[in-house]
Amino acid sequence: MKAFTSWLLAGAAILPLAAPAVLHAEPFRFHFDHVLGTSLDIVALAPDETTAMMATTAARHEITRLDAILSEWRADSQLSAFNRGELAAQAPEVTAVLNQCEHWRAVTGGAFDCRVGGALQVLREADSSGATLQSARLEQGLASGHVTVDGMAKGYVIDAALAAARRASPNLAGLMIDIGGDLRCWGRSPVQGGWSVGVADAGDADNTRPAQVLRVADRALAMSGRGARDLKVDGCMVSHTLQPVTGQPVSGVRSAAVVAPTAAEADALSTAFMVMAPDRALALAHRLDGVEAYITGSDGVRYVSEGWDTMISPEPKLTRARNDAPGAALVARSLGLDLTYTVPKIDAEPYHAPYVVMWITDESRKLIRTLLVLGVKPKWAPENFIWWRRYGRLNPQVIDSVGRATRLPGRYSVSWDGKDESGAAAPTGKYIVHIEASREKGGHTYQTVELDLSRAGTTALPAKDEMGAVAIKFGPGV
Repeated sequence: MKAFTSWLLAGAAILPLAAPAVLHAEPFRFHFDHVLGTSLDIVALAPDETTAMMATTAARHEITRLDAILSEWRADSQLSAFNRGELAAQAPEVTAVLNQCEHWRAVTGGAFDCRVGGALQVLREADSSGATLQSARLEQGLASGHVTVDGMAKGYVIDAALAAARRASPNLAGLMIDIGGDLRCWGRSPVQGGWSVGVADAGDADNTRPAQVLRVADRALAMSGRGARDLKVDGCMVSHTLQPVTGQPVSGVRSAAVVAPTAAEADALSTAFMVMAPDRALALAHRLDGVEAYITGSDGVRYVSEGWDTMISPEPKLTRARNDAPGAALVARSLGLDLTYTVPKIDAEPYHAPYVVMWITDESRKLIRTLLVLGVKPKWAPENFIWWRRYGRLNPQVIDSVGRATRLPGRYSVSWDGKDESGAAAPTGKYIVHIEASREKGGHTYQTVELDLSRAGTTALPAKDEMGAVAIKFGPGV
């Protein structure tokens, strides 16, 4: 076991500073794909575009710098060197993150613990190879002392990027940095009442709008939960969040969303609340200044801290209707489908995640609904030329409404509520699901499947070139 006390060196604190008195400021929005394995969105409230660009550039440089130090996926990172026992070259950023990990380990009573890195690696290898998991290997991994900062690093990077942006552009009036749904807001918001941030429900499909919209000021939001990052071990899908004592995947909590003063704090607590019993998690949230939590148990029951509802925006919820009872299932749809798809692992250097489009037409190939567009930069939309030539170029604004960042290899889901582009219910009958994928410096794939939605059923498409396997459940009431 490594001597973790060697981490405990003084770390620099990020002190809150008041926003400057900028009389005129407007929001400038920036989006980037392939950042820390996900997407980066920045909203800078600034007097001019030059000021906003300076802040954005500084934030991106800081993210890139810290990724080279803290990445668990790069063999040349300082964190990887730490796990190999090469302590002599340990970077101060590694020490700072591990110090914060130890702090939150103490605060959460051990529910947050970065020492599960070895056990997590064993589970990832089992997921990748399909090999049967042996308890002895899991125990060996847990005893290795290898660390994972998966539940802390993104928040730490967001905080550091926000600080770097503010140093580079002192005239900023407000700023939001969002990396893959974890975010931090500071200063003046584009609209009165605070920054609007979305909170998705655990297990929601990839094209589902947020279940709640919060209004926050000078706060951060992080969410941990089951879903796209689950691992397939011994034929079962399991959480990537582990119990620190046993190394086993957690099972009692489906998701935990946390609002806190800093992104690192929200990140650590959302991970810890996946491990803790919900009542203990809420009790801890109530003891911590500026912390609110929204936890969903594996049985669908919701647990909410005292101040959570005060942050909910007065705007109507964006998802389809739900029953009011805690843990209630989705209201049954008259017609629809649920589709699970896989972004495959492709051995390519450099690797670029594929651009994917999914849409539904009737039998005559008249467009009913575009379900998903992965890759929000309009210049890449024509790469999926079948969808673009037939439908996309006639309605380019659809990218703004359903577009999502590209996805790394893994399993994801998409749903259709049985409505067409105008929001009207589609009639029962036969439809065609279209799936098209293309990859920069890669190939192109197009597949279709005909479905009779007058009856319930399931079907599947095999993996092909740039697209992994697809499973579809369809029919009335889906």
